[in-house]
Amino acid sequence: MLGDDLDYFLALAASGTFTGTAERLGISQPALSKAIQRLERKVGARLVTRSSRGAELTEAGRAFHDRLRAASQDMDDAVQEARNLGGNDAGLLRMGLTPATTDFALKALLPALTTERPAASLRFSTAFSDGMMDKVVRREVELAVCPVPEQLPEHLTCEALYEDPCRLMMQDSHPLAQQDIIALKDLVRHDWAATGQHEFTRLQVRQAFSRHGLPPPRIVVEADTLHALVEVVARTHLISMINLRSALAGSLPPKLLLRPFTVTGMSRRIGIVHRTGYLSPIAQRACELLHAAAA
Repeated sequence: MLGDDLDYFLALAASGTFTGTAERLGISQPALSKAIQRLERKVGARLVTRSSRGAELTEAGRAFHDRLRAASQDMDDAVQEARNLGGNDAGLLRMGLTPATTDFALKALLPALTTERPAASLRFSTAFSDGMMDKVVRREVELAVCPVPEQLPEHLTCEALYEDPCRLMMQDSHPLAQQDIIALKDLVRHDWAATGQHEFTRLQVRQAFSRHGLPPPRIVVEADTLHALVEVVARTHLISMINLRSALAGSLPPKLLLRPFTVTGMSRRIGIVHRTGYLSPIAQRACELLHAAAA
């Protein structure tokens, strides 16, 4: 019975409401409440509290949830590995992509993987680079194609793919658009649009300003998707950064310009990041296809 209670607890943590969780599980709310109470007695701590916002995990509940989710993922991985080694399963690949690597990775992998392994399951998820490392660490994805940080978290491995240089992005009517050479000091007096403060390219920009003794750029608008960032720059006189492969992969609005500028260290290394150790056969094949496309 405890197995069901654990599943109910995970479902409740995901939805945040007793009503919605009970409906999704096909049980009554009293039955769900009793399951959570049984689990709390077994654990010996209060795991969930009710509030005006719904069901909230206590500090003990959050710690228990993190451990339980990791253990659940380990079990899924163990089952999948046994199936792979036993030759009884076509394979499952959970893969993470950043906005800048999505076009490259999908073109490298499709339709090759689905043609070679028609019964396989592929699951793609996207996030900016700062969130992607967390997905690999938490085992939410097996492989991630993303910018490689200077220091990888413990137990992660990187396989380098290619260098992706940065470009300035601005409207064709922006004052900087008429300059033949754009230096870093020229950017200080202009307002910016940017991704989240921990995203890789934004960190690069801030570090470049700091290395040259300049104040950080003034960020007027933040956007959490690449498409939104492009639209913001297209509709304003803000400037921003975009990686060259991202720009070439999509269709930028006609009024936008990409300009190089005289700052070193503003390209980023793109690689395949995964946990050190076992890789499933389909993950190994995906790595081969990505390396071939990068070459």
